[in-house]
Amino acid sequence: MDNKKFEQIPVFLRHLLPLFSAVLFVLFFFMPVNSVELNIFRPSIGVICVYYWRLNRPALFGWFSAFFIGFLIDIYSSSPLGINTFLMLCLVGATGWLSHYFQTSSFGVRWFIFALSALAYTLIKWLFLMLYFAHWLPLAEVAVGYFSTVMFYPLIAAINFWLAQKFIPPENINEQ
Repeated sequence: MDNKKFEQIPVFLRHLLPLFSAVLFVLFFFMPVNSVELNIFRPSIGVICVYYWRLNRPALFGWFSAFFIGFLIDIYSSSPLGINTFLMLCLVGATGWLSHYFQTSSFGVRWFIFALSALAYTLIKWLFLMLYFAHWLPLAEVAVGYFSTVMFYPLIAAINFWLAQKFIPPENINEQ
């Protein structure tokens, strides 16, 4: 790629690209739909973005970015304030801690690790919500949301990969 493309964009904007893309994805997927079925099928795009950017560009997507995404999801979702924020920070910590084990792995392995991470995120959030509301929440709806999240991972990862290739200089690229 030509370095002149990257020089036209200020450095601070290039460094904020992961956060901006995650915010845009979250806002897009929280657009209101007039269908109960589509609301149940809504994937956890914030989890995908936090996992992807933290794994591939940890210097550009840190704790503050995850906090901001979690807080944004808390504001837009019907969950109590702080649950998604806490879980996003846990996801950043776990991804950062485990990333050196699967940094050079294939996309399939990363997707599998994402599926496990999203399962843990979903189950912990489900337990927190049941404790908060003191009410049994149907596991079927949670499972549909989880599977939609896992299914959307390749698409969102591909778009984020394209954004990184197009707008972020290729130094230290660890993406696959």
